Amino acid sequence: MYTLTPFEYLDSLLIDYTLVPHEPSFTAQETAESAHIKGKDLSKVIVVGSEQLMSMVVVPANCILLQTDLSRLLRTPDLSIVPEHLFAERFPECEVGAMPPFGKLYNMNVFLAKELAQNQSITFNGGTHKLLIKMSTADFIDISDARVISMGYKASNLSTPRGAMEKHNWHWV
Repeated sequence: MYTLTPFEYLDSLLIDYTLVPHEPSFTAQETAESAHIKGKDLSKVIVVGSEQLMSMVVVPANCILLQTDLSRLLRTPDLSIVPEHLFAERFPECEVGAMPPFGKLYNMNVFLAKELAQNQSITFNGGTHKLLIKMSTADFIDISDARVISMGYKASNLSTPRGAMEKHNWHWV
């Protein structure tokens, strides 16, 4: 089955967006630096889930997830971060780890950090490790049916290792 590229998806919905090219990068903080965007203004997508359901959590690049709070908020006691190799096939038109948070396109729920929802625009990976999409936050919320959340994550210092979490008892599905 053919899946639209992120750009075909936006174009099909007549959504205005801007492409932001940058040097190849593989972590949210590296991408923010490469694109000259503050970590708090760049969105990163983290796929979480249980055995029954996967969802996208969209938080500022400088944030980490808080398992206990997010699990309580989503009413999913067995919530965990889903390893990329388990969901890569859902995003056939994207490089692994560079998927945009278009939940409707990928049949996933989207949860958006309050701080990002309050901005005029939102910027996130555009399906590659070299290109970002910047668009109106209102349009993003409309096309993704994003639910705004105010807990389950927190700002982290920049030296936090990739994948670090507040609690170290995350389990993989």
